[in-house]
Amino acid sequence: MTQQPRFARDQDGCGLTFRDVLGTLDLDLVSPHFPGGTLYSALYDRDLMRLSDRGGASGIIGSRWADICAHALHHTPGLIAPLQPETTELVIDHVIRLDDIPAIASQASRLKLQNPDFLLIHEDPEGQHMLAADAKFSIDTAKSRQVSADVVTSLIAMGPAIGRLVPTLRPDANVRDGVFLSPDYSLTRRLLQTRRGLQRVTIADHEVCLIPVDAPGFLESLGHERLIGRLATRDNLPLDHLESLALTLFYLRVARALIGCWLDQTGPLLVYMDTPFVELEVVEENVDRDSLAALDAWRLVMRWNDMADQTRRQRAAIDHVTALPITGKDLRGRIDLAARAGGVEPPSTNRVRRLLGAWYRERYRERFGPLPPPVDDLDDLLSRLAVFGRTLRPALERKTDEVISDLVSASDLAADMVDADAVAAG
Repeated sequence: MTQQPRFARDQDGCGLTFRDVLGTLDLDLVSPHFPGGTLYSALYDRDLMRLSDRGGASGIIGSRWADICAHALHHTPGLIAPLQPETTELVIDHVIRLDDIPAIASQASRLKLQNPDFLLIHEDPEGQHMLAADAKFSIDTAKSRQVSADVVTSLIAMGPAIGRLVPTLRPDANVRDGVFLSPDYSLTRRLLQTRRGLQRVTIADHEVCLIPVDAPGFLESLGHERLIGRLATRDNLPLDHLESLALTLFYLRVARALIGCWLDQTGPLLVYMDTPFVELEVVEENVDRDSLAALDAWRLVMRWNDMADQTRRQRAAIDHVTALPITGKDLRGRIDLAARAGGVEPPSTNRVRRLLGAWYRERYRERFGPLPPPVDDLDDLLSRLAVFGRTLRPALERKTDEVISDLVSASDLAADMVDADAVAAG
C-alpha cells in the first residue's frame, strides 16, 4: 500500500509525536568508525561533505529526492496541502514539475527569480488555486520565500515564456504560499525538534510535507548498492544500513567521496571539456583489494584522499601555467573600447574570457593531449607548456580581437532588431 505524504504538524496541532522522537535514535549511534563519533555528527562532518561533493554527492542526493517527490505527487490520490497552519486544506488536482523544463529555469535565472521544483494546482468553480512545492532533502537549507506566493506570481508574470511551456496556468489564479517536500526519516524529525542543523531551521512545521521513503527505495536506480554494501561490511556496525536511511546516507557520501578521489587521481591533468566517467566496478575492485583492508570506510576515504593529493597538485600546477595570460583589467579595457567605437553596450567580460579560455586550452590539448596522471618530471613538462604558451601570444592577440568584434557586432544587430520591432509596433 502506498503511504500518504503527511505534514509535520499532527491533527491536534501539537507538532511531533512521541513516535517521531523514538524514530531519531539511529542518529545517536556511537562508533569510532564515524567522524565525530556519532552518526549525527558524521552526517554533518565538513570533511566528509567536502570530499563527497567532489564526487557529486549533493547533486545526486538532490536529483534522486526530486524524482522520489515527483513520483509521490503523481501517484498519491487525493493529495492535500494546507493553505495556512490552522485553516482549510487544498486537494491537489494537477502537478507540474518545473525542474524538468530547462527553459523555465533559464528564463527565471535571467530574471533573478526563484524557481521551485513543482506547482500544485486545484481547480474548482471559484477558479484555479496554486502553490509552489520544492523538494528539499535537508530542511535546514529551506527558506520560506523559495515557495512563497510572490515567487509563483513572478513566474506567472513571465508571460508567454511560461505560458507556452505550461499552458494550464491561468494568469488570474489564486496563488498561495507553498510547501517543502522532505524525507520522513530520522534526520528530518531531529531537525524539526531541535531547529538546528548546519544552519538554523527557519521554516514552520506546517510548511513541511513529509514524504515516506526507506533506504532501499532511495538507493533504487543509483547503482551504488554493492559499493555501499562493501563499505558497510568493513565497519560491521550493529545497525543494518538498509534499516536506516540516515546510515545509508552516510555510506552514500563515503562512496561518493571515494569516487571523487578516484576521479581526481585518474582524470586528465590537462582538462578541456572532459566529462567525468565513473567506472563503479573499478572503484569497487580497488576498495576490495586496498592493501590496508583493516581500515574502516571513513579512514579508507582519508587514505585515498592522501593518494589523490599528488595528482591534484600536478593538475593545479598545470592549470596555473596554461591559464589565459590576459588580466581582467586589460580585457575590460579592450571590450569597452570596441563597444564605444560600435556605439553599443559592451558584451560580458566573463563571456569573452570563457570563449578565449576555451580556444586557448584547446590549442594546448591539440599539442600535448590530455596528459594522463601522474607525470614523472613535472618541472620539465611545466617548462615545455610555458614555452608553448609564449608561441601562442600572437595568435591569442588576433583571437581576442576577433571574439570581441564578433560579440560587439552581435550586440549591434540585436539593437537594430529591437529598433525595428519598436517601429513596427508604433
